[in-house]
Amino acid sequence: MDMDFNIPDITENADKAAGGGKHRKPRRAGKIRLGDTIRSISKCYTATEEKKDEDRGITFYSLSEGEETFSFYGMDVSMIGVCIHHKKTAAIYMELPAKDRDTFIKSLEKSEGKGQDAAGMTIFADTVTSIFVTKPEKSDSVITIALMDSEEAKALSDNEAIAEEEEEKSKGLGHKIFKVYFNPIGRMSRKSYIPKMLGVGIPAAVLFAFTCIRPELFVGDLNPYIFTFLVVGTLCFISLISLGIRRLSDIGLSHLYYWLFFLILFAINQLGGDYLGSQVMATRVVAVIFLAAVVILAFFPGENKKNKYGPVPKD
Repeated sequence: MDMDFNIPDITENADKAAGGGKHRKPRRAGKIRLGDTIRSISKCYTATEEKKDEDRGITFYSLSEGEETFSFYGMDVSMIGVCIHHKKTAAIYMELPAKDRDTFIKSLEKSEGKGQDAAGMTIFADTVTSIFVTKPEKSDSVITIALMDSEEAKALSDNEAIAEEEEEKSKGLGHKIFKVYFNPIGRMSRKSYIPKMLGVGIPAAVLFAFTCIRPELFVGDLNPYIFTFLVVGTLCFISLISLGIRRLSDIGLSHLYYWLFFLILFAINQLGGDYLGSQVMATRVVAVIFLAAVVILAFFPGENKKNKYGPVPKD
């Protein structure tokens, strides 16, 4: 479900369409009309708040338990949600199977003229109403159709975010890996955190388990086992710290909790040898506690609003 994609500036598109003498597009999709309040919509659907941007005054709601499918430009679509801007519906979001996109675009072009391609979507805009049709990625089974008030679309457009996204795409693989796994700045949702945490945590856990099963391989002079442990273990450790900090940021907790946690681990590692029989055993206990904490962070929901660490993650 993709409702908060970056909306490009449609001013030029709308002005061109207005001069073409096209008839006005529909302002209604199913039982919902642009301008409706969430109270009115709740009479037809169960509305669940998904994301909120207090700075821009917008809230996204997913819709369920209402009209399952309805006709939109001759195609059966499903209602997925709305965007409320200043208490009024600024956008209505629908889904359509990706395989039917070409047919839907042809239907739109027959009625509204040729659309404009921009930022991963096709736009049919005039000065009153605009329709955005996303382009699917290879793994996408559905596309999103957004029916928007054109003035609201201009107000919600985020050209800076689009420019940043395009700039990120142009950077190399090394930068992308650093940003995903080693950059501690920003927020990370549970949905994004879990696969990344498992992708890094499982190799770290396997490597740790191997040091316990065959400890004799990790003593003495530098050998392939020790070298692998130092390089891979260090990279996994740093990555898990980065992922954990961003997860704390999403939850809204201060980073001081993370450093307090590490202070406790340091104390256990330094003093635990006297109580656990050996320094090696103390280090193993610290590693287990750390990995357990990394897993536990996956169970806490993030704040459903912008906080001091950044906006609500889109993933």
